[in-house]
Amino acid sequence: MSYFTRNLNDDEELIDIVRRHGLTFLLPGIFALLLLALPFFLIFLLFQWKDFGMIVFVFLLAIGVLTLLRVLLVWYYNAFLISSQRVILYKQKGFFERQVFEVEYQKIQDTSYTFKGLWQTIFHFGTLRIQVINSETVLLVEKIPTPAKIQELIKTIQKNRVDQKV
Repeated sequence: MSYFTRNLNDDEELIDIVRRHGLTFLLPGIFALLLLALPFFLIFLLFQWKDFGMIVFVFLLAIGVLTLLRVLLVWYYNAFLISSQRVILYKQKGFFERQVFEVEYQKIQDTSYTFKGLWQTIFHFGTLRIQVINSETVLLVEKIPTPAKIQELIKTIQKNRVDQKV
């Protein structure tokens, strides 16, 4: 059982988990790997400095590991869940900051999506915008792959729920 499925209601079924496009983590991932590799490039210089060099080596290695862990944590916990009853958006900002938004299908007024810029247009990732009925609340699911398909899935589920009630 994953973190996301245990937060669902008993009669709720998980339909899809959408995460940010992998390209959006390319630069932070490269940066984290460079930080992780840096102490090994400097290993001979640092070990010439004896104890101080060893402390710097361990410190640089720890920074690299923590940066890589942060990138992986943000990738895993930034998720948009589509269930049978609602949509749930998890936004992980860092190690200790997470926001959770949820909207039931009957409260969704409108969905739209945008591609902004060359890379989003070429690689088909963009922002899904969900407007809540009688509210100025807008749920922005940013940098997700194929937002048009996600929008269609949400509309289909909404339509099926309305048809079931009639």
